[in-house]
Amino acid sequence: MPTLQQWLISQRELKQLSQEQLAEKLGKCVSYIQHIEQGQHILDVIEYLKYCRCIDADPNTGISLIEQQFIGNQ
Repeated sequence: MPTLQQWLISQRELKQLSQEQLAEKLGKCVSYIQHIEQGQHILDVIEYLKYCRCIDADPNTGISLIEQQFIGNQ
C-alpha cells in the first residue's frame, strides 16, 4: 500500500509534471513541493485539494490511502 506521499509523487509523474511545473501551477516555490514529497510538510485540507486539482488526481483516493494506513480494520 503506497503512502500518501508516494501516491502524490506517482500522480504527478503520471501527468508528466516536474516539481518545477507543479510549483508554478500552485504559485509556490520548488522547495514547497520537495518538502511535501519528502514528508517534511504536512498539507492542510485546502492545500491538499489544490494540489490534487493541479495534478488532476481524485482527492478521495488519497483520503482512502490515509484511512487504510492509519485507521485500518478497526
